Amino acid sequence: MLNISNGRTLRDTFVRNNGCTAQNPPEPAQNSLTHIVTAYSGCRAGFPVRWAAFDGDHTPDPVDGSTVSSGARTWTSGEIWRFFTQLPSTTPTSSPATPTPSATPTPSATRSPTATPPSTPSGGAGCGATYQVVNSWPGGFQVNVIVANTGSATLNSWTVRFTLASGQSITSLWNGVNNATSGAVTVVNAPHNGTITSGGNTSFGFTANGSATPATGVNCTSAGS
Repeated sequence: MLNISNGRTLRDTFVRNNGCTAQNPPEPAQNSLTHIVTAYSGCRAGFPVRWAAFDGDHTPDPVDGSTVSSGARTWTSGEIWRFFTQLPSTTPTSSPATPTPSATPTPSATRSPTATPPSTPSGGAGCGATYQVVNSWPGGFQVNVIVANTGSATLNSWTVRFTLASGQSITSLWNGVNNATSGAVTVVNAPHNGTITSGGNTSFGFTANGSATPATGVNCTSAGS
């Protein structure tokens, strides 16, 4: 959701931090209304980088070949899902390499050395929500919330509630629909991820302004089959 030049700068910061092999990935031609996704090679285990460039409007849910935004038809939700599901776990099994004392942080976005531990899953019968800060940078952070079916019946819909810390505000949210951007926030499922079979899970995520302090009061309620 940045101008392409700013996006490249942010991308290159993650490429350096995650130990990936630098390259000049292809980008779609101007006025093509298409996207190209590049997976970087050489990254440290558990710290992948994928670069998605789109020739189109400033929107979180673009559609190839169209100037219309659509959460149901966009390619971004699928790419986000593939990115998170490639990871072996939401909790690192070992700490990433510690920067040397001489390393100087760049003023642009930087990945947190370790992910914030997830909150304890909580919620109503058959539904649990795990809130995890997966990235942070000066003045902002990124969160992934895993919604799990902990019951024996299929869930037809889910609702996750949490309270953001003072000064935090959501700037972009995907794979869900939120009713607020600060304070007490309620997120309901998107049309494509409301159904969760027993033992299964789905997720939604968002970026926000402010410090990376975890939200409080995370809970999940659901409607069963």
